[in-house]
Amino acid sequence: MEPTPLPVSIEEIEAALADGSLDPDPPARAGKLPPTQERSRRRRDALLRAAIEVLAESGAKSVTHRAVAARAKLPAASTTYYFESIDQLTEEALRLHVSERVAELEALAATAAAGGKSAEAVARRFAEALADRSREAVIAQYEVYLEAARVPALREPVAQALDAFERLAEASLAALGAHHPEQAAAAFVAMIDGFALHRLARPDSDRDGAAALFEALRALFLSYTMDDDERERRLAKLREPLR
Repeated sequence: MEPTPLPVSIEEIEAALADGSLDPDPPARAGKLPPTQERSRRRRDALLRAAIEVLAESGAKSVTHRAVAARAKLPAASTTYYFESIDQLTEEALRLHVSERVAELEALAATAAAGGKSAEAVARRFAEALADRSREAVIAQYEVYLEAARVPALREPVAQALDAFERLAEASLAALGAHHPEQAAAAFVAMIDGFALHRLARPDSDRDGAAALFEALRALFLSYTMDDDERERRLAKLREPLR
C-alpha cells in the first residue's frame, strides 16, 4: 500500500485536521493554522495549562517546548505547531491563568459578600478564602511577575493582569462603601500579593495567615472609610513633630 501523500495546501491541511488524518506533530512550517477543530482546541488548552504547571514547579527557565509538551502528554512538536515561540506560549498561558484567577476572585468576593453581614465579616471571609489558595497557582503567578522584570515582552500582559486585579478590587471596595476605591485598589492588591508571597516563603509558620491578612485588610479599609476632612485631620497629626 502506497503511503498517503501529505496535504500541501491550506485547504488540504484543514480538511485533514477535520477528518483526523493529520496529527499536529509535523515538522516546523512557516505558517501556523488557527486551531479550528475541537481536538485542536483541547490540545492547545492542555499546552497552556501544562506551561503554567511547569512554571510553578520549576521556574520560567524550565518552560521549554519539550517540557511543556511532555507535561501535556502530547507529541514533542505540538508546541511549535500551535505557538510561534516560547514567549507566545508563556504569554497566552499567563492570559489564561489571569482570566481564571480573576473569575475565581470574583466568585470569592461574591460568596463573601453574600455570606457577610458587614464589611468586616466580608473581609474576614475573603481573607480566609485567599489563605486557602493553591500553592502552585500562587507560585506560577509570582514566577511570571519575576520573569516580566527580565523579559520586556511579558511586561504588557503582566500589567494587564494587575489592571484586572485592581479593577476587581475597586468594584469590591466600592460595593463595601469605601471612599475613593479607585485609589485604594492598587494598595489592596499589593497587600494581598505581599501576604501571599510571605506565605510561600514561610509555609510552616505558626502564624495564622488568614487572621493576619484580615487585620491588615481591615486596617487599610478603615483609612478609606473616612471622609476627606477627617482623613486630612488625621494626616495632619502624622506630620506633627515627634515628641
